[in-house]
Amino acid sequence: MTKYYIFRHGQTKYSKFHLSYPKNNQSIEILPEAVPALEKLAEYLKNIKSDYNVSSEYLRCRQSTAIVTKISGLKFERDPRLNEKSSESFDNFRKRVKEFLEETESKNYKTVVICTHGAVIAAIKNLLLKNSFKRREIVFYPRPGVLLIIEGKKIEQINFQ
Repeated sequence: MTKYYIFRHGQTKYSKFHLSYPKNNQSIEILPEAVPALEKLAEYLKNIKSDYNVSSEYLRCRQSTAIVTKISGLKFERDPRLNEKSSESFDNFRKRVKEFLEETESKNYKTVVICTHGAVIAAIKNLLLKNSFKRREIVFYPRPGVLLIIEGKKIEQINFQ
């Protein structure tokens, strides 16, 4: 059974004020005040032996994982299936996240660390815990600085804010 450690990218000016991201949102940067929570999260992850570390391609995730890598030593690959939900349909979005999980599960990793976006975290969480993901569940995701740990049907949250 795979154990997942999932965290959202560091806080941005949009997540800080609960604003919707602009359409072209791939180059949004994290805020300086996002760094302390990411550093604490990285200290925690330093003690985790993982088989696979993966992230969205977007700048805010690359910046977040760079901080985590510097402290924990975990190196992250990029996977476009973990990118934020764009103008694609909900069904296509759910399908790409599900394909990512199915491929990851097929590798029989013991531990996987993921850095991604809120909607993707909502999808992963629901697909892992109940093998379904509905449109209305897309907004139920943790704030930046919160680590989700999912193993089997159990979920734990650690807040590093």
